[in-house]
Amino acid sequence: MRVIAVSGLHRTGKTTTVEHIVSELVSRGYTVGTVKNIPREGFSMDTPGKNTYRHKQAGADIVAALSPGETAIIIGRRLGWEELLSHYDTDWVIIEGAHEAPYPRILCARAEHDIEERIDDHVFLICGEVASTLTSWRGIPVIDATSKVAEVVDMVESQVPENAGKKKAEPAGVHIYETAVYVNGEELPMVPFVQDFIARTILGMLSSLRGYEPGGEVRVEIRRGE
Repeated sequence: MRVIAVSGLHRTGKTTTVEHIVSELVSRGYTVGTVKNIPREGFSMDTPGKNTYRHKQAGADIVAALSPGETAIIIGRRLGWEELLSHYDTDWVIIEGAHEAPYPRILCARAEHDIEERIDDHVFLICGEVASTLTSWRGIPVIDATSKVAEVVDMVESQVPENAGKKKAEPAGVHIYETAVYVNGEELPMVPFVQDFIARTILGMLSSLRGYEPGGEVRVEIRRGE
């Protein structure tokens, strides 16, 4: 799985750029997943008063909503990047926003001052309105994704290797983890999806700890403190 971020200031064309890149990658035979980062404090995908909201207010940590054509899972906390990406099973994942994400990045800008405000070592390409006046900025190519998306994706393919980022996220679905949870000696009944979800959540949190080795057996014990 290869991961890139598309970031920039507000109204610099991030969503439009993502749309064009996704369409071009799909046309080339890739599978694509996306992440929309929403930095607004207090924002929730849920709606107060709805049944799923009431489940969460009652104390549920994970709430899933199923309809004939869609599945939505709401987790009551922000996941880390590696933990989140461990649930993806696509050739590419594109993160919109999140200029702090540690992945190769396309920076969207309207003018040079937008670039100067958000440029960092992860940026390998600049897109947006600024492409109408620049073809490069301090050695970084500037290309308009709305009119030259093939060139943009050519560069994405050449500049972003597999395992781009801190760690390679393990694709979801390759392994289905079995998880057993005991409370007061009694095993809790869990369907395979929940077992796999719990395992991946724990492994995602452990992946940044010293001494953790992927593939090894993990045992977690929780005891009430004195």
